[in-house]
Amino acid sequence: MPLLDRLATLSGFVAALFLAMIGIVVAAQIVGRLMGHQIPGADDLAAWSMAASVFLALPYTLLRGDHIRVTLLLQFLPERAVKPYEVVATLIGFALSAWGAWSVSEFVYESYVYNEVAQGMLNVPLWPVQICMPIGMTLLAAIMLKRLIACIRGQQIERVEGASHG
Repeated sequence: MPLLDRLATLSGFVAALFLAMIGIVVAAQIVGRLMGHQIPGADDLAAWSMAASVFLALPYTLLRGDHIRVTLLLQFLPERAVKPYEVVATLIGFALSAWGAWSVSEFVYESYVYNEVAQGMLNVPLWPVQICMPIGMTLLAAIMLKRLIACIRGQQIERVEGASHG
């Protein structure tokens, strides 16, 4: 398995860990409330875990071909137009993901430079909490570029294990 695929798979695994963290935090908060206690910052931890899971899951889902695609147009295109359509659609996806990676990287860098801290119950620096955004978006852009190259070469563009396309 190529390095980029392994990184995307690792990113998906870490996203799943963050999803599990949300479940643990929510369950602990429920148990705590039943016992008359509250966990300070539980809402913050759950929110940060959700954001991390969303961004880190992006490259893995694209690698597996599980992103939602609008294939209605593909059904009506003549066979000779499918490849150009896929190339243009993937080029747009790459451009948007690269722009997103740049933007969130700049956002996190500014959080670091200005030493921004969370405004909730937990007074922690924001950049370590936000670092999953540029990691996920950069990996997404890299996987999009890999997909674009495969589209141009006429190769299979994604793994279809368990994914339904049509």
